[in-house]
Amino acid sequence: ELEKFWKMPVTAGFLSLFISPVTAGFLSPSGPLAGLMPASFQLPQGRNVILYDGVCNFCNRWVNFVIANDPQGRFCFASMQSAVGKEILRECGRPDNDLSTFVLVDSDGFWTQSTAALRVARGLKPAALNTMGISLLSIPPFVRDTVYRVVADNRYSILGRSDEGPPPCQLRDDISTVKERMLDFDE
Repeated sequence: ELEKFWKMPVTAGFLSLFISPVTAGFLSPSGPLAGLMPASFQLPQGRNVILYDGVCNFCNRWVNFVIANDPQGRFCFASMQSAVGKEILRECGRPDNDLSTFVLVDSDGFWTQSTAALRVARGLKPAALNTMGISLLSIPPFVRDTVYRVVADNRYSILGRSDEGPPPCQLRDDISTVKERMLDFDE
């Protein structure tokens, strides 16, 4: 039954299940919180894309966590500060300098804040993460996103930031894994 729910086409009514008008107006610093991608957009190698703040150490650790729990390689990554990341942000209708939330782009569209995090969790290998991602989506978005905003707004004070040179992704994986999963590896 849940599987049918996740396969529903993305429409304005469907998106309202995840993004409430309160959340969209109050918590969105700029740009839409979710929506359809342009018809011309193609997922790279069929992989979901995660855009993250490349100077944020908390975000870099989160990318490491996703890679460690995604042995099938369903997700690829780009720093929002990279040319690739900025282009995808613009295709989402978001300003290319907005680092307020990470962005997930999947076959249903793009997602931000807690909805993006939980959609990533439901796509990870461990059953506990998958179940958590599915079950926590039932919590109203304004509650989930309030918690998300507290963490996001304090992410630099949690683990700091790396401001030296271009945004790094401090991945612990071997170079072939990094090259395969990072859309902005050559930048």
